[in-house]
Amino acid sequence: ATMRRRLNGVAQQAVRLHFLLQQIQPPVGYWQPPSTHKYSTQNSRSWRYISCRFSTARTLRQPEKTSPDSLLSTKIKSEFLEGLRQTVAKRVGKSDIDASGFESVAESILKLGFSQVQVKQLLALNPSIAVQPPQKSLAALYMLNLIGLNQNSIIKVLEKCPELFGVKEPQLQSRIDNLQKQGLGEGSLQRVLLQSPQILNLSTKQVNNTVRFFKDKCIFTGQQITTILRTSPNVLFEKLEELEYKFQYAYFRMGMKQPEITKSGLFQVSLEELKHRHIFLERLGLYQTPDKKGQTQIVNPKPKDILTTSEDYFLAKVAKSTSEEFDIFKQLLIREEIEKEEVESSEWKGEEESEEEYSSEEDEETLKGQ
Repeated sequence: ATMRRRLNGVAQQAVRLHFLLQQIQPPVGYWQPPSTHKYSTQNSRSWRYISCRFSTARTLRQPEKTSPDSLLSTKIKSEFLEGLRQTVAKRVGKSDIDASGFESVAESILKLGFSQVQVKQLLALNPSIAVQPPQKSLAALYMLNLIGLNQNSIIKVLEKCPELFGVKEPQLQSRIDNLQKQGLGEGSLQRVLLQSPQILNLSTKQVNNTVRFFKDKCIFTGQQITTILRTSPNVLFEKLEELEYKFQYAYFRMGMKQPEITKSGLFQVSLEELKHRHIFLERLGLYQTPDKKGQTQIVNPKPKDILTTSEDYFLAKVAKSTSEEFDIFKQLLIREEIEKEEVESSEWKGEEESEEEYSSEEDEETLKGQ
């Protein structure tokens, strides 16, 4: 019965959405959604894919309520359009901009539910979109609107990553599809994009390489990898060698297992901060590496309290120490590491010299034998 009510609700939302789309068909001459231009086959497939991925009609979202100045049903005020056109012309270094083309771009943006004020914001972020065909310049707006971001969120994403204006629609669609396949579904994809919109600049190959690394090298499950991507999208920008070193430090040095690592927020902190906090607790006698059976003689603090809390909380509640003591410890630890590197370097040089001497002795014996 619950499932039937849910299906009926989705069906009703789909009917309302279909009716709404019929009502707001753009007038001739304005840019229409990509489902009606040359990518129609691909985008119809994307609509079907997204509607299957998400259990409600939220993804195929209705535009926000039209504000009085979005003018979906009336002509754009000439003074607003003319003033905006002159401003953009100055920004792009042109004496004038084609009025009809500019009106088409502005109206296309308004059709997506943006207000006049928001149109000004978008054109300030990237004035060049006003002198390009809407199909090329507005692909990012359309795709971000399609996945469920509201107008304010779209502007925040583009403020953080204006490069998205230049990404072609098929590329954006492919990258979004791939992120959804990795488990970033309804809600989580939007949150990740607001936090790190730069992930849409990454190719599917880059994302898949990181996912494969976590699966093959770190032996994380699919669900654990999805959780890491949701909570620490920064991993997609880090070198695999650095991720591996951080994982090995937590796994072997701290005795943490994959489920603990997933929940701990390990990949949200730098390797330096990780080592500083762990070794500080260890020397205070507050942390002990578990034995082969996973047992310790003391109760270790929770990994999340060690790694993802503020320094004030860490010192007061976990280390029960002062910031002065922690600063002195970090300075001493840096000095220790420098001295250790110098010792290792001298030992390495000594081994090289002994190998060279051994090699020269062998050469002399060979010559004598001849």
